[in-house]
Amino acid sequence: MPLTREQYNRIMRVYDERRRRSDAELEQKRQELYRKHPAIEECDRIISESAVQEAQALLRKDRRLSADIRGRREQALRRKEELLCSLGLCRDYLEPQYVCKLCRDTGYVNNEKCQCFRKMESELIYLDSGLPKLLKKENFESFDLSVFDDEKSIKELLPNLVITQRAYMEEIVLPKIQSFMSSFFRSCEGNLLMTGPPGTGKTFLSNCIANEAINRCFGIIYESAAEMFELFSRESFQREQDEGQSGRVREIFDCQLLIIDDLGTELTSSFINSRLFMLINHRLKNSRSTIISSNLSMNQMRDLYGERIVSRLMESYVLIPFYGDDLRLRGGMRK
Repeated sequence: MPLTREQYNRIMRVYDERRRRSDAELEQKRQELYRKHPAIEECDRIISESAVQEAQALLRKDRRLSADIRGRREQALRRKEELLCSLGLCRDYLEPQYVCKLCRDTGYVNNEKCQCFRKMESELIYLDSGLPKLLKKENFESFDLSVFDDEKSIKELLPNLVITQRAYMEEIVLPKIQSFMSSFFRSCEGNLLMTGPPGTGKTFLSNCIANEAINRCFGIIYESAAEMFELFSRESFQREQDEGQSGRVREIFDCQLLIIDDLGTELTSSFINSRLFMLINHRLKNSRSTIISSNLSMNQMRDLYGERIVSRLMESYVLIPFYGDDLRLRGGMRK
């Protein structure tokens, strides 16, 4: 997944700073050692000069001279190691000390992203996603089916389907979630609309998906509906545009995965309905995946946002209704 240019530049600035700091620390150590032990400085001078002299001899095809120069350099290297050893210093004392020895603080190994780069990439995507740090623990490893009721049937589904809340989650909800994730991780496609009462697991599962996407270095934005529309409002009506604010709006429209939490909690208006339709339409047109969670039913959404928006959702989103009692009253997951 490509980072945005700004994200990539932020990571590369970290590597630049690491190398700058390493070089400064090395130069300070070198000058201090040279001052106390001039013989080591002399060894380094011979090593440095002989490298140039040997290259010149090779260009002249003077193999004997090249061998003599190489011998002097190797002798100087051995002498330098002996001097460092006598001082109780390791042989690489005058070598740069990198944070990551694998990529030497460049971020790349054989033109491939180093593991340290990928770790930083994942952390930056998480930071920029808007997902609160306390939700990082909400992932599929911590998802616990036992918190769902397994005794009484879901009354909303009777008499068509007799199934408990736990069985419904295991047999219907989770397979749909897994299907969405497979499609998204394979080709960045698919959209989810999760509806139902508060406290039935919608937000928790959204966070599970978000964390898995971030771990795989996909670019995601996580916004509550109220905060997202407030951002849209500020961006539209402020005379002086804030660059960071405008950048965030662009990311919401174009990120690989947008998660909108609690749609329906915002104060609705014709402006909000217009921006919501614009956002949904833009992301569908550009094949960007979106997950929406809402406590509203589809009928309530139709009353609030109108037929045009609900029709787009019904056409292009996989609907997953949630049922049952509030898990927080049972001491279960957060939302």
